[in-house]
Amino acid sequence: MNTGRSIPAISFGTGTSFFNRPDDVASNINDAYKAGFRSFDTATIYGTETGLGKGIKDLNVDRKDLFITSKTPDWAWDKESIEESVRESLAKLQLEYLDLVLIHTPAPRHEMLRRLGLKTEEEIKKLPDCSDQEVMNAARLQAWLGLQVCVQKGLVRDIGVSNYTVTHLRNLLKSDEVNIVPAVNQVEYNTYIVDTTLYEYCKQNKILIQAFAPLGNGKTLMADEVIQRVAQKYSKTPAQVALRWAWQLGIPTVNKTEKVARMKENLDYFDFNLTDQEMEEITALNKNERRFGDPARFP
Repeated sequence: MNTGRSIPAISFGTGTSFFNRPDDVASNINDAYKAGFRSFDTATIYGTETGLGKGIKDLNVDRKDLFITSKTPDWAWDKESIEESVRESLAKLQLEYLDLVLIHTPAPRHEMLRRLGLKTEEEIKKLPDCSDQEVMNAARLQAWLGLQVCVQKGLVRDIGVSNYTVTHLRNLLKSDEVNIVPAVNQVEYNTYIVDTTLYEYCKQNKILIQAFAPLGNGKTLMADEVIQRVAQKYSKTPAQVALRWAWQLGIPTVNKTEKVARMKENLDYFDFNLTDQEMEEITALNKNERRFGDPARFP
C-alpha cells in the first residue's frame, strides 16, 4: 500500500450470503485460518463483526499475524459519527485497532436501508441527499476527515474507500484538508467488469484497487470458454485462473466461501504464470457486467 504496509493478496469475505449470520461466520473463521487465510474482511452493514470477533478470539493467535478490515455504515457522514462507528466496530470485533477501514459507499444507499429495515424513514430523510453532488462531496470529505482522526488516535492503521469512481476520488483528493491519500479502493472487479480508467487512475495515484466479487457470480464467469481453456492448460480451476489474473494486475481480492475445499483452492494460485497474451485475452472478456450496482449513479 502507499503507506509502506502490506495487505494480503486474498482476504476471506464475510458479506453476501453471510449477511446477519454472525454465528456461522464465527464457525467458519477457524477453517479459513487453517486453510491459510490471514486477512478477514467485514463491514458494519454485514452484521458479521461480532461473529468475526468471536472467530478471531477463538483462534488464539498473535494479533499482528492477522489483517482485519471493516467498513463504515451508510449512516455515518461526519467526523464524530465516523469515529463512533469505528469504535463500535472495534468493540464488536474485540480488537484494539483495525488494519484497514474503508468508507463503504460514496453515498448513503437509501433504498437498501429501507429494504433491510436498518433505519426508519425519518432517519433516512436526515441523511445527506445521495443525488446532490455538492452535498455528497462535502459529506465524503467530512467522513474522510473522520477516518484521518481515527488514524491519529491509533484506532486504525490504514484507511481507504470502497465503490469510489475516479470522479469521487478526484473530488476528495483536491481538498487541502486531505493529508492521507486512500490506501485502498475496494470495488467490484473481475474479468467481466474491467474498469481500465479506474485502474489506471488508482495506479497513478498509488491507490491499491482491491476486488470484491473477483469470480463474478461464481458461475457464468467460471464457465467462460476462455477461462476454461486456460484453466485446463495449467491444470488449475477457473477460479484459480480468475484470481491469478487479478493478482498479476496487482489487484488483491476478497473472496467468500463456506466450503473448506474451496478455501484451500482459492489460496492455491501462486505456482503458475499467465502469459501476456493470456492476460490480454482474459481482460478482453470484459462485459461491463455488474452484480452490485454502478457506483457512478452517485454524483
